[in-house]
Amino acid sequence: MAGIAQCPSCGEDEDLRGEPSDGDIKITCLRCEAQWMRGAPRCAGCGGTDIVQRPQAMTRHSRGTQLSIIGWRELPLCRVCDAEALETSIAENLPVPSDYVAICLLGLEDRPAAPPQPRPMADESAEPAKAAAPEPAAPEPAPAPAPAPNPAPAKRRTAARTRTGRAKPAPSRVPTVRQAVAAFLAESSGTADATAMLLLGTHLGSYNRLTVLDEAGAADRLTEWCDGHWPDRGGDTAGRALDTIRRAVDFWGARGWLTTDPAAGIR
Repeated sequence: MAGIAQCPSCGEDEDLRGEPSDGDIKITCLRCEAQWMRGAPRCAGCGGTDIVQRPQAMTRHSRGTQLSIIGWRELPLCRVCDAEALETSIAENLPVPSDYVAICLLGLEDRPAAPPQPRPMADESAEPAKAAAPEPAAPEPAPAPAPAPNPAPAKRRTAARTRTGRAKPAPSRVPTVRQAVAAFLAESSGTADATAMLLLGTHLGSYNRLTVLDEAGAADRLTEWCDGHWPDRGGDTAGRALDTIRRAVDFWGARGWLTTDPAAGIR
């Protein structure tokens, strides 16, 4: 990506090096090794200028293998080289995945290969569980000898599964903001404004408990924050974002995670 005075990958604006290249100047970031041309914005992969910026979360491992969002940036994507990532982000109205490395920034040759995905440990632990699955069926009485199959055992098994589902305990504590946002987005089945929820999660602090919205003055602070991001409440973008936040607050309140209505100021 070109035409900017700072590194589009890491934001570095001092530790940069320039060298002549094809009538322009190629700039290299000595911090993250990203390269771009100083003139008009050009893709590092194909040299084209049809570039679109999409939001991308900046993350880091704060607790072991847990990723936390520390900020947001506008990631330049080439409509040709980064077409798949760009189309997915626009079609689903979602930010670009935090681990995606844009070809527009580094090109194909300098772009780091994606690290191999480790095999989930759950697959190994699932095998003993499958082996132990017949154990609950052992206490079932043997079916009485009869020429026709007896549907009674199937009914008993269905009833047992229903009782097991109802007996699943509810969370004993209010979830974190990140967990509450994930629960709402999963329930909304893609009808929510995911970008608005990610911005709200970053604003509230992803590892804070959701009770941060029950604190004194939380409703006024939420209203002020929303007005700062979407001042035109009558616009389509603002309307969809604010509607999503109101629905999320109602969703959390229905589950007993909130005792107040922090979205009162945006209703």
